[in-house]
Amino acid sequence: MTNTQPSHLDNRPVGQHLILVGNGDSHLHVAAHAERLVQRGARVTLVTRQDFAFADWLGGMLGGEWQLDDVRLPADRIVAHGGEHVAAEVVQVDRQQRRITLEDGRQLDYDWLSLDLPPVVDEHAIPGFYTAKGVFTASADDLWILRQRLETQLAGATGDLPSIAVIGNGPTAVELAANLLALGERYGRRLTVTLVGNDRRPLPGACQRANRWLLQRLHRRGLRLELVATATRYDRNQLILDDGSGVDADLLLVTEHLRPSPGLTPFGLETDGNGRIAVGPALRSREDPRLFLARGLLADLAHPPTTRERAALLLEALDQTLSGESRTLRYDQFERWKALNLGDLRDIAWRGSLWCRGRWVRRWKHRRDRREVAHYLGNA
Repeated sequence: MTNTQPSHLDNRPVGQHLILVGNGDSHLHVAAHAERLVQRGARVTLVTRQDFAFADWLGGMLGGEWQLDDVRLPADRIVAHGGEHVAAEVVQVDRQQRRITLEDGRQLDYDWLSLDLPPVVDEHAIPGFYTAKGVFTASADDLWILRQRLETQLAGATGDLPSIAVIGNGPTAVELAANLLALGERYGRRLTVTLVGNDRRPLPGACQRANRWLLQRLHRRGLRLELVATATRYDRNQLILDDGSGVDADLLLVTEHLRPSPGLTPFGLETDGNGRIAVGPALRSREDPRLFLARGLLADLAHPPTTRERAALLLEALDQTLSGESRTLRYDQFERWKALNLGDLRDIAWRGSLWCRGRWVRRWKHRRDRREVAHYLGNA
């Protein structure tokens, strides 16, 4: 996509240079509020070839509510918020000199570096993964391909429909499973969908009543639930669980069993046995204090932070670093109402022990989401 960087940025006095590498969800939030960092005297540069995807609409896109072009947000709109966009990939990093080299040979010096590169499926996590008829991640492109594939079969008057297993825990896996059901409901046909996760509650951060209502709702719509279960292997169109039972699954939708993006390799960061990179409470690398990792491993958490909580934490940490302030930051400082699109007009929202559900939740979520998208796009 064309870089529409405004000319006035070329003449701006250069202060601290913050480079954002990657098109992850947290960087979308930072890009939408880049003016806040610019006001701290920083020059903010986003380096990515790919556009952003609005995470809160991915479930709805899978369920037939949104189109792919709706959820894609141009990376170069960061210029509307005082930042710059460079459409390139990083091929070499000199952390000692604080310099990155791009694929076209250009070099950029930085004071601070933030990495947010979407992960990829770990093909070795579950033996037999790629003998399935299709393996998909929760990325916008993968979900769009899965939806098109399913719609082709749903639109046919005859023929068996594929069975689908959603492997993962937490809100993302629940929302995707619910919207697969919704996609079948749009065509008046039922898709066989199973949610496989090792948590006892589908929404670990919500209260027991909210989880009970959600389970009952999904069960009535035909979702098969395999909770407190772990997939051990895939064999002949079945996902084999740790108790030896099998789940019919022609297609796999994976929200866990992921490994860091290959794009992190040039940065030379140490990883644990699972390929994860440890960070401090403010998402700052323990190995290099000049680096922030939006997807780094936060230790000793009761349940993983949501996408929105990570994004808010990263923005606050960058703002604090640029301003020279020193405050203790924790992801739970940014806890807000969370909402899921269940694909049947009766969405659910929760915050700690509080929760609600119904059509008005859907309306509130739509207003919030549309406001955020409009803010990022500016006058586009």
